[in-house]
Amino acid sequence: MLNIDRRIIYLVIGITAIIPFLLNIQMPIYVSQPVQKVYDYIEKIPEGGVVLVGFNFSPSTMPELYPMSLAVLRHCYSRGLKVIGMTMYSTAATMADNALKHVADEFDYKELEDYVYLGYKPMEPAIILGIGEDISGPFPDDYAKRPMSEIPMMKEIKNFEDIDLIIDFGSSNSTEMWIAYAGARYGETIAAGCTGVMVSGYYPYFKTGQLIGLIGGLKGAAEYEKLVDKPDKATLGMKVQSIVHIAIIFLVIFGNVVYFVSRRRKDNGIIGQ
Repeated sequence: MLNIDRRIIYLVIGITAIIPFLLNIQMPIYVSQPVQKVYDYIEKIPEGGVVLVGFNFSPSTMPELYPMSLAVLRHCYSRGLKVIGMTMYSTAATMADNALKHVADEFDYKELEDYVYLGYKPMEPAIILGIGEDISGPFPDDYAKRPMSEIPMMKEIKNFEDIDLIIDFGSSNSTEMWIAYAGARYGETIAAGCTGVMVSGYYPYFKTGQLIGLIGGLKGAAEYEKLVDKPDKATLGMKVQSIVHIAIIFLVIFGNVVYFVSRRRKDNGIIGQ
């Protein structure tokens, strides 16, 4: 057993990863306080309120951040809120457009009337400060090059004073930029979604109130899917992770048992005689 072919272990892990796709396995999901805070704040925004969503992530972090962005968009659309989408990452331009349109189709939301996608612009501090003064400065037109003055939804939205919440889905330092420039400079309310490895770095901002809520990693995305009662890829992903982690734990225990049994037999002179 000490010389078992590692490919057998790979096969075991592969099989356990496939199980959730074949069987309807139910696992409990407990909503954490930071995630609940985001949900509660959006619930308090009156119908017709405006939420600015930043899609600031790359394809490498898409499995964690894209599902949570869909869950939050579903919540906003179900509440009848206006959504402004944008990105300061060139790699997220198409993903953001797809997310907004995908959820809009579910709720019969109309582009330019119920939601607007402004597209990609670089230089984070300049863009954020520009929105604080006049959003048509950094974004004279939207993703499809339609002038801002011709977009019905944007006629009553000029700057942060007309935006109820900013929520940034970021895989780098974009959230810190929003906190520093939109939060500190203009007093804007900010929430964040980040990868699992970044959560601990953002807890101080949450504890001090600079972030009103925090969605962390695939786990946080699954929690939000539970809150909006729409299980999706994050919920499935957590099932896969949980089962694979259980399998790995059993393999570690099994390996240690085999090792100590063999060492004990060797010490007793059974092996090698």
